[in-house]
Amino acid sequence: MAKTLLDLAKRMDRLPDKIEKGANNIAIEVVKAIDRDVVPHTPVDTTEAVSNWQAELNGKPSFPLPAIFPGIAGSTAPASREAAIAHVDRTLAMKEPGNSVYLSNMVPHIVPLNNGTSKQEPKGFVERAVLIGRLTARRAKLGLK
Repeated sequence: MAKTLLDLAKRMDRLPDKIEKGANNIAIEVVKAIDRDVVPHTPVDTTEAVSNWQAELNGKPSFPLPAIFPGIAGSTAPASREAAIAHVDRTLAMKEPGNSVYLSNMVPHIVPLNNGTSKQEPKGFVERAVLIGRLTARRAKLGLK
């Protein structure tokens, strides 16, 4: 608790920085929550779709990536999923207050997969991950103490 008006003024001066840092940390938590749900639920054959969950700062990714660990019938799914999550984490580690962050998948067949064309996952696995991200944001704390 502020003892004097000067103490209160000093605390108030620090508040905008705390809000920026807190909001940045929440954004990182939200993207991680989405990524950690969508990657394991992305149907896998060659691992191209799962390898294309990309995070970019201040703009959307512009092109699809090749499969991280190409395989057949999901044979390399665990390694590709782990690498895809690590790639997003590396990008998020560079996020600073004021940066926007985009989590996207640039392969054209991600839409049909999300619409339920694979028997591996039900329709709407992307929307499910976004809902988890929204719940994460609601539960987040700014840490202004």
